[in-house]
Amino acid sequence: MESYTLANKIILVTGASSGIGAAAAMAFDAAGARVAIASRRKEKLDLLAAGMHEPLVIQVDLDREENAMEMVRRVVAHYGRIDVLVNNAASIIVDQSDVVSADDLLRAFRTNLLAPVAATQEALQFMRKQGGGHIINVGSPGFMMGIPFYAPYVCSKAALSAWTRTIQAEWSGSGIIVSEYFPGYISTDSLPDSRLGSVEQDFLMEQHQNFIAKMFTKPKTPAHVARQLVQLVIKPRILVYSDLGVKIGAYISNISGFRLAISRQMAKTARAKKNLGIFTKS
Repeated sequence: MESYTLANKIILVTGASSGIGAAAAMAFDAAGARVAIASRRKEKLDLLAAGMHEPLVIQVDLDREENAMEMVRRVVAHYGRIDVLVNNAASIIVDQSDVVSADDLLRAFRTNLLAPVAATQEALQFMRKQGGGHIINVGSPGFMMGIPFYAPYVCSKAALSAWTRTIQAEWSGSGIIVSEYFPGYISTDSLPDSRLGSVEQDFLMEQHQNFIAKMFTKPKTPAHVARQLVQLVIKPRILVYSDLGVKIGAYISNISGFRLAISRQMAKTARAKKNLGIFTKS
């Protein structure tokens, strides 16, 4: 990749300490952008920064809107502008839907919806003054399928998609580009915050499950996603799926029989792995 592809673009990536965020930050840096990396885990950010060209490191907990706004202000204070905001940070909580707590739902919505909204609104003020900018919201097609035991995550991601598509309409023609990116299932070293005991990333996967369920739980790598995000900045689009399988999955999600067959198989796999019944948790 040519080092000048994104020369001098100022890009802020949230959730940059691992997974998609870390891979995207490295890819933007390699493409010549000046990158701000934000996350709660300062030690992880410092390790990432050691392999980059002097990024701005921002330790931030995005469970508060004011933190998200201050994060954007720090980027502008350091670089003088912000060209691209990648809202990637996410809270992933695993629990049974019949007992999931209001606190967990609120926590997911604060990180997965309210923080991106606050960061976007703050960035918008600067982008308007500089004549344009690009917002990339990393969503999840899982809300269309209904991913078992991930209710806080999929509900908040559904809300993020609704916000994204609303501002795409409202801000069309303003010079502010808004993109939605659907990564699908990504293989990372980040484990969810589980209320069911320890769960691995293949919690919903089983090698003997039916072909359709297996296809939609086949993981992609963060590096694959990072390459696509670089291309999305170079050539903005309204919506990008990480691969054809994810796009087909989104389409099939509109066919209730297929959707339920796939998600029901995931639930069956998860219950077997954790020895869970239906409505058994007290």
